[in-house]
Amino acid sequence: MTEKQSIDSTHLTKTQQRIVDAALDLISHVGYKSTTTKKIAEMAEVNETTIFKNFHSKQLLIDTAYKQHTHQITKEVDEFFGQTFRDPEDLLRKAGYFIANIYTRHRPIIIGSVKEVGNEKMKSISNYKQEYIRSSLSKKLSEVTNQKGLADDEYDTLAYIFTNTILNLLIDQVREEYMEEEAVKTVNLDDIIAFMLKVF
Repeated sequence: MTEKQSIDSTHLTKTQQRIVDAALDLISHVGYKSTTTKKIAEMAEVNETTIFKNFHSKQLLIDTAYKQHTHQITKEVDEFFGQTFRDPEDLLRKAGYFIANIYTRHRPIIIGSVKEVGNEKMKSISNYKQEYIRSSLSKKLSEVTNQKGLADDEYDTLAYIFTNTILNLLIDQVREEYMEEEAVKTVNLDDIIAFMLKVF
Protein backbone atom coordinates (compact mmCIF):
# COMPACT_ATOMS: atom_id res chain seq x y z
CA MET A 1 0.00 0.00 0.00
CA THR A 2 1.44 3.39 -0.96
CA GLU A 3 0.86 6.60 1.02
CA LYS A 4 -1.48 7.85 -1.69
CA GLN A 5 -3.79 4.92 -1.04
CA SER A 6 -6.35 5.39 1.67
CA ILE A 7 -7.67 3.28 4.50
CA ASP A 8 -11.39 2.70 4.98
CA SER A 9 -11.91 5.03 7.94
CA THR A 10 -15.37 3.58 8.64
CA HIS A 11 -14.02 0.09 9.46
CA LEU A 12 -11.02 0.49 11.75
CA THR A 13 -9.81 -2.22 14.10
CA LYS A 14 -9.74 -1.46 17.85
CA THR A 15 -5.99 -0.92 17.66
CA GLN A 16 -6.30 1.41 14.66
CA GLN A 17 -9.03 3.37 16.47
CA ARG A 18 -6.83 3.80 19.56
CA ILE A 19 -4.02 5.10 17.34
CA VAL A 20 -6.37 7.50 15.51
CA ASP A 21 -7.83 8.82 18.78
CA ALA A 22 -4.37 9.33 20.26
CA ALA A 23 -3.15 11.19 17.16
CA LEU A 24 -6.13 13.56 17.15
CA ASP A 25 -5.86 14.21 20.86
CA LEU A 26 -2.16 15.06 20.51
CA ILE A 27 -2.73 17.36 17.52
CA SER A 28 -5.41 19.26 19.43
CA HIS A 29 -2.98 19.79 22.32
CA VAL A 30 0.48 20.18 20.79
CA GLY A 31 -0.12 20.64 17.05
CA TYR A 32 0.76 18.60 13.98
CA LYS A 33 4.53 19.13 14.04
CA SER A 34 4.93 18.08 17.68
CA THR A 35 2.66 15.06 17.23
CA THR A 36 5.32 12.45 16.56
CA THR A 37 4.64 8.79 15.90
CA LYS A 38 6.61 8.04 19.08
CA LYS A 39 4.20 10.19 21.16
CA ILE A 40 1.19 8.69 19.38
CA ALA A 41 2.48 5.18 20.17
CA GLU A 42 2.95 6.07 23.85
CA MET A 43 -0.54 7.53 24.15
CA ALA A 44 -2.18 4.66 22.25
CA GLU A 45 -0.11 2.11 24.24
CA VAL A 46 1.26 0.39 21.14
CA ASN A 47 4.70 -0.04 19.61
CA GLU A 48 5.72 2.61 17.09
CA THR A 49 6.11 -0.16 14.50
CA THR A 50 2.40 -0.96 14.95
CA ILE A 51 1.57 2.54 13.70
CA PHE A 52 3.59 2.05 10.52
CA LYS A 53 2.24 -1.47 10.04
CA ASN A 54 -1.32 -0.11 10.15
CA PHE A 55 -0.94 3.32 8.53
CA HIS A 56 2.50 3.36 6.79
CA SER A 57 3.05 7.06 7.62
CA LYS A 58 2.02 9.81 9.98
CA GLN A 59 0.36 11.66 7.10
CA LEU A 60 -1.82 8.68 6.15
CA LEU A 61 -2.75 8.19 9.81
CA ILE A 62 -3.85 11.82 10.20
CA ASP A 63 -5.67 11.72 6.86
CA THR A 64 -7.57 8.62 8.01
CA ALA A 65 -8.46 10.23 11.34
CA TYR A 66 -9.84 13.36 9.70
CA LYS A 67 -11.79 11.38 7.10
CA GLN A 68 -13.40 9.29 9.82
CA HIS A 69 -14.65 12.34 11.68
CA THR A 70 -15.82 14.22 8.59
CA HIS A 71 -17.80 11.13 7.55
CA GLN A 72 -19.41 10.92 11.00
CA ILE A 73 -20.16 14.64 11.13
CA THR A 74 -21.69 14.63 7.63
CA LYS A 75 -23.95 11.72 8.55
CA GLU A 76 -25.09 13.37 11.80
CA VAL A 77 -25.71 16.72 10.09
CA ASP A 78 -27.75 15.11 7.29
CA GLU A 79 -29.90 13.25 9.83
CA PHE A 80 -30.47 16.34 11.97
CA PHE A 81 -31.34 18.75 9.15
CA GLY A 82 -33.45 16.07 7.45
CA GLN A 83 -36.02 16.53 10.23
CA THR A 84 -39.08 18.76 10.06
CA PHE A 85 -39.06 21.92 12.17
CA ARG A 86 -42.16 23.97 13.06
CA ASP A 87 -40.59 27.39 12.55
CA PRO A 88 -37.24 29.26 12.77
CA GLU A 89 -37.43 29.30 16.58
CA ASP A 90 -37.81 25.53 16.77
CA LEU A 91 -34.95 25.09 14.28
CA LEU A 92 -32.53 27.53 15.94
CA ARG A 93 -33.14 26.22 19.45
CA LYS A 94 -32.57 22.60 18.42
CA ALA A 95 -29.76 23.45 15.99
CA GLY A 96 -27.88 25.45 18.63
CA TYR A 97 -27.71 22.48 20.97
CA PHE A 98 -27.03 20.05 18.14
CA ILE A 99 -24.09 22.11 16.81
CA ALA A 100 -22.64 22.63 20.30
CA ASN A 101 -22.91 18.89 20.89
CA ILE A 102 -21.16 18.05 17.60
CA TYR A 103 -18.34 20.48 18.39
CA THR A 104 -17.92 18.94 21.85
CA ARG A 105 -18.05 15.29 20.74
CA HIS A 106 -15.62 15.93 17.88
CA ARG A 107 -13.53 18.35 19.92
CA PRO A 108 -10.05 16.98 19.03
CA ILE A 109 -10.66 17.42 15.32
CA ILE A 110 -12.35 20.80 15.73
CA ILE A 111 -9.57 22.24 17.89
CA GLY A 112 -6.87 20.53 15.83
CA SER A 113 -8.25 22.05 12.64
CA VAL A 114 -8.41 25.54 14.16
CA LYS A 115 -4.88 25.16 15.54
CA GLU A 116 -3.48 24.03 12.17
CA VAL A 117 -5.00 26.74 9.95
CA GLY A 118 -2.33 27.64 7.42
CA ASN A 119 -0.21 24.51 7.97
CA GLU A 120 0.97 23.30 4.57
CA LYS A 121 1.07 19.66 5.77
CA MET A 122 -2.63 19.80 6.61
CA LYS A 123 -3.75 21.11 3.21
CA SER A 124 -4.58 17.70 1.80
CA ILE A 125 -6.54 16.66 4.87
CA SER A 126 -10.31 16.98 4.83
CA ASN A 127 -11.58 19.75 7.06
CA TYR A 128 -14.01 18.93 9.86
CA LYS A 129 -17.06 20.08 7.91
CA GLN A 130 -17.88 23.35 9.67
CA GLU A 131 -18.73 24.71 6.23
CA TYR A 132 -21.07 21.77 5.69
CA ILE A 133 -22.83 22.43 9.01
CA ARG A 134 -23.14 26.11 8.11
CA SER A 135 -24.57 25.53 4.63
CA SER A 136 -27.01 22.91 5.92
CA LEU A 137 -28.28 25.35 8.55
CA SER A 138 -28.56 28.15 5.98
CA LYS A 139 -30.60 25.97 3.62
CA LYS A 140 -32.90 24.76 6.40
CA LEU A 141 -33.42 28.30 7.72
CA SER A 142 -34.46 29.37 4.25
CA GLU A 143 -36.94 26.47 4.05
CA VAL A 144 -38.65 27.06 7.42
CA THR A 145 -38.77 30.85 7.29
CA ASN A 146 -41.77 32.62 5.88
CA GLN A 147 -40.01 35.97 5.69
CA LYS A 148 -39.88 37.30 2.18
CA GLY A 149 -37.24 39.95 2.93
CA LEU A 150 -34.19 37.71 3.39
CA ALA A 151 -31.96 36.76 0.47
CA ASP A 152 -29.90 33.55 0.25
CA ASP A 153 -26.68 35.35 1.16
CA GLU A 154 -28.38 36.74 4.28
CA TYR A 155 -29.29 33.22 5.41
CA ASP A 156 -25.64 32.28 4.77
CA THR A 157 -24.51 35.23 6.90
CA LEU A 158 -26.86 34.28 9.76
CA ALA A 159 -25.67 30.67 9.65
CA TYR A 160 -22.05 31.85 9.57
CA ILE A 161 -22.52 34.03 12.65
CA PHE A 162 -24.46 31.32 14.50
CA THR A 163 -22.04 28.43 13.88
CA ASN A 164 -18.89 30.48 14.46
CA THR A 165 -20.20 31.99 17.68
CA ILE A 166 -20.97 28.50 18.99
CA LEU A 167 -17.47 27.42 17.91
CA ASN A 168 -16.04 30.28 19.96
CA LEU A 169 -17.79 28.93 23.05
CA LEU A 170 -15.77 25.72 22.61
CA ILE A 171 -12.54 27.69 22.06
CA ASP A 172 -13.25 29.70 25.23
CA GLN A 173 -13.79 26.46 27.14
CA VAL A 174 -10.44 25.10 25.93
CA ARG A 175 -8.72 28.36 26.93
CA GLU A 176 -10.24 28.14 30.41
CA GLU A 177 -8.87 24.63 30.83
CA TYR A 178 -5.32 25.90 30.22
CA MET A 179 -5.60 29.07 32.32
CA GLU A 180 -4.82 29.13 36.02
CA GLU A 181 -7.58 31.63 36.77
CA GLU A 182 -11.23 30.81 36.23
CA ALA A 183 -12.64 32.88 33.38
CA VAL A 184 -15.86 34.81 33.83
CA LYS A 185 -18.43 33.71 31.26
CA THR A 186 -20.47 36.52 29.81
CA VAL A 187 -22.16 34.68 26.95
CA ASN A 188 -23.64 31.19 26.82
CA LEU A 189 -25.45 29.09 24.22
CA ASP A 190 -28.91 30.25 25.29
CA ASP A 191 -27.80 33.88 24.86
CA ILE A 192 -26.62 33.16 21.31
CA ILE A 193 -29.88 31.41 20.41
CA ALA A 194 -32.01 34.19 21.95
CA PHE A 195 -30.07 36.89 20.10
CA MET A 196 -30.37 35.05 16.76
CA LEU A 197 -34.12 34.65 17.24
CA LYS A 198 -34.51 38.42 17.30
CA VAL A 199 -33.91 38.39 13.53
CA PHE A 200 -37.09 36.38 13.10
